[in-house]
Amino acid sequence: MNAPVDRPVARPLEGVRVLDLSHALSGPTCTSLLALLGADVVKVERPGVGDDFRHYTEHAGLPGMSLPFAAANAGKRSITLDLTQPAAIKVIHALVRRSDLLVENFRPGVAAKLGLDWPSLRAINPALVYASISGFGQTGTLRDWTAYDHIVQAMSGIMWMNGDPDDDPLKVGFPIIDTFSGYMAVIGLLAALHRRDQTGQGDFVDVAMLDSAFNLMGAAIPIYFQTGEVRARTGNRGYRLVATSETYPTADGYISIGANHQHQIEAMCEVLGCEWLLQDARFATHQQRVLNHEALRAALTGIFGALKGEEIEPQLAARHVPVAYVRNLGQVLEHPHFKERDIFLEAELPGTERPLKTVGPGFQLGSGRFTAGAVPRLGEHTEEVLAELELDPEVLAAVRPREAA
Repeated sequence: MNAPVDRPVARPLEGVRVLDLSHALSGPTCTSLLALLGADVVKVERPGVGDDFRHYTEHAGLPGMSLPFAAANAGKRSITLDLTQPAAIKVIHALVRRSDLLVENFRPGVAAKLGLDWPSLRAINPALVYASISGFGQTGTLRDWTAYDHIVQAMSGIMWMNGDPDDDPLKVGFPIIDTFSGYMAVIGLLAALHRRDQTGQGDFVDVAMLDSAFNLMGAAIPIYFQTGEVRARTGNRGYRLVATSETYPTADGYISIGANHQHQIEAMCEVLGCEWLLQDARFATHQQRVLNHEALRAALTGIFGALKGEEIEPQLAARHVPVAYVRNLGQVLEHPHFKERDIFLEAELPGTERPLKTVGPGFQLGSGRFTAGAVPRLGEHTEEVLAELELDPEVLAAVRPREAA
């Protein structure tokens, strides 16, 4: 799945230095993308323990090297420091002086207790761009609440909107808010970095997981503000709420259709051999199809149930009808389209001969391919980074014994 060897490596952020004080998923997702784009990311972890995410081996992986951790941290350099110790803070200050970006996702107030908050570090490096990711932001009534992905899904309304109308609220089945918050942090950091390059002044980027969830719901929130209406859950119905844009059981699984417009519906009916639906006054126009949703859905359920989804999927796609056979993750990852798109990267994974396949940044550049680098062992680069900082021998002596312990 790798790109051709003669294609250059894309490193648009080469020369940008990132200090990563984050853990778990939201912050590491942010710095993972920065690393993929070519930034030098130094990840600070706790001695002997490391990032908690290293130990999420219930999702696969080796001790201290869970696959979720590996996917979010390939290409970074890991150092270990006990941030409760004065010597470690001196090391952090030295790293701050040479860093362009800093990312942390402590609970609000923790960075200030450590002396690592934005005002403190700005005094050391006025050009530093500092991103803080938290559940609910650095201000507001909920500021001090602890958050996880599913907690924010519940708080934001995503869980309420997800699922079928008659079922319980349902969270999205993967940590969507953690991941998206990391991407929002990247956008904020790059915007502030551009401004810094123009003015010489750093900035503070306040990223809340709850705010990021609202961004995901940007098409739904204005409806409430304008109408006061709380929309009911719509299950697998498409956003236009018509039965021709929905998911149906077939003879071999499920198929999702997105026939929103008249020409798409006509093409769908021709492929399925049900042109008679268009002759029914209840289904002739978009307005009538919305009003008569249940009747149309019942008709289409019978039609699709007699067909094989994998067979009609390419036929509908050939007529430009939005369609997808509902695949599980294994089925879609083996689809030839993704081998041709070359979106998966290989990272060196300590403890295994087999490289880790992970995803790229979500886009491609014409100037070159992306590479993932290696997943760092805990503290693997401590000596290397300390040597680069040219610290006083007293500081090194205070830090190194704790590293050995």
